[in-house]
Amino acid sequence: MKFTRMLSFLLVLCLFTGLASAVAEEEKITLRYAYWGSTYENEAMQSIAAKYEEENPNIDIECIYIPNSDYTTKMTAMIASGDEPDIANLFPSDFIGWAEQGRFVNLYEMLENDERYSVDDFIPNCFFETADGVAGGRSIANELIQLYYNVDLFNELGVDPLPANPDEALTWDEFVDVLCRLTVDANGNNALSEDFDPNQIVTYGFDFAKNNMTWGSFVYQNGGSILTEDGSAYNMTDPKTVDAIQKLSDLINVYHVTPDPLTSSTSNMSVTAALQSKQVAVICDGTWTNLDLSSIDINYDVACLPDMGSEHCFETTASACVIFNSTEHPQEAWDFMMYLCDPANALDLYSSGLWMPIMQAWYDDAELLAKWADPETTSHTAGFHDSAVNYTAYNYRLAPESCVVDWAKLDAIIESALDSVWLGEATAEDALTEIATPVNALVKGFITFK
Repeated sequence: MKFTRMLSFLLVLCLFTGLASAVAEEEKITLRYAYWGSTYENEAMQSIAAKYEEENPNIDIECIYIPNSDYTTKMTAMIASGDEPDIANLFPSDFIGWAEQGRFVNLYEMLENDERYSVDDFIPNCFFETADGVAGGRSIANELIQLYYNVDLFNELGVDPLPANPDEALTWDEFVDVLCRLTVDANGNNALSEDFDPNQIVTYGFDFAKNNMTWGSFVYQNGGSILTEDGSAYNMTDPKTVDAIQKLSDLINVYHVTPDPLTSSTSNMSVTAALQSKQVAVICDGTWTNLDLSSIDINYDVACLPDMGSEHCFETTASACVIFNSTEHPQEAWDFMMYLCDPANALDLYSSGLWMPIMQAWYDDAELLAKWADPETTSHTAGFHDSAVNYTAYNYRLAPESCVVDWAKLDAIIESALDSVWLGEATAEDALTEIATPVNALVKGFITFK
């Protein structure tokens, strides 16, 4: 009898255990998260997702990594087929169209139901607003444009380090002089020498990706703009905008300290690789480049843009992180989204240099700031505080692609016109004036931020 009862008990226990396991397995949630970025960024995201899974055993994060150039096409196809992820990073130009279709969870409502956070906990220009009281997305991270330079190359050529503090910024003429001394031909002559051969350059003083985020930072620094202040019209014929673009063109075509787009493309080398190989001494890029540079063998530091005669202005960027309202797990998706943006939970994303926080306390509190920006314990360099962290002490504006509605359409025309400027085939004034009418016809204003 005892044996029979024991056997019955064991059978019931096995049945209960099996049912419990089945229920637990059924309750396992998979969240699909789509994003773009470099190889290093992908590795960082995979690492953070794995850490979240460890802390939340009932959730699997399926990381969907898509290269930048294919991102819009693949995301469009996923949405069209009803296969959109739960969470996704989106380019602002893509965000607006899908927001108008009502595809995203209202993040303000999620915030209201989350006692951990309020809107006031976040930096300015964090939330993408589609209507009063409606935020379809939040900024993935805080990022801005700055200069990077190869410290060893500066030392080899006897050039002083670039200043990081905007209050000590070089004038434009001083900046050009430094770039000339850093540009060297095959015979060892720099661009200031009478014997300099611009057809045999082995090291360029400066390079920048020929896109709106880099040339846009110089436009803002010069007091110019892309649209009028109210966003109602094209404004790149403004003298300050024209002057900034022409100055960049002159670096290529007059001073020969920057390669033209054709030379850059034939090298098959990214600006970061060119900096590492000493083919370029200084580059202009976003703060996310800290991750790539800190992952390779290079002695580098960061610096502020030169003083171009106007009030110093940082260019910041913002791309949207969204939750699709088709998700079956909005609360879990929200929790992972907030996990990503809270540096306490994902410190590697910030201390590695990939992102800057969007939570204000991580700038204001010295102890928190040190956790992600201290050059002694993180991947950031000595100049990072002055050249990036302290940006709110100055003017700052969002990059065109972050804030202009339908920017991709405008930019297609603008970049095509600027190609002729970079190649020295047209002046900035002529090129920017010629496209005024077609670009103006596409202007729809600015994306609203809070």
